[in-house]
Amino acid sequence: MPDSVKDKEGTPGAMINDLREETGKVADLVKELESVEPSEKPKTKDMLATELSNVLYDVFVLAEHYGVNLEESFLETVNNYILKFVQ
Repeated sequence: MPDSVKDKEGTPGAMINDLREETGKVADLVKELESVEPSEKPKTKDMLATELSNVLYDVFVLAEHYGVNLEESFLETVNNYILKFVQ
């Protein structure tokens, strides 16, 4: 693969495009699993697991690029939800 292609794959724009593509696949799989948009080839929870993992990978790569501490941020978000629903 030429260097120019490798360089473009690591840009924030490319990361966001990958994330959009993967979340679209997740949405399509959920619609299929919920019988909203049935297709000829049935989708499975294993397929959903794979696509969700791809989304997580893209999120981790994007967070790493920007130096975001996802664990800290996630725990803060969970705590905020707990406080919101406990009150």
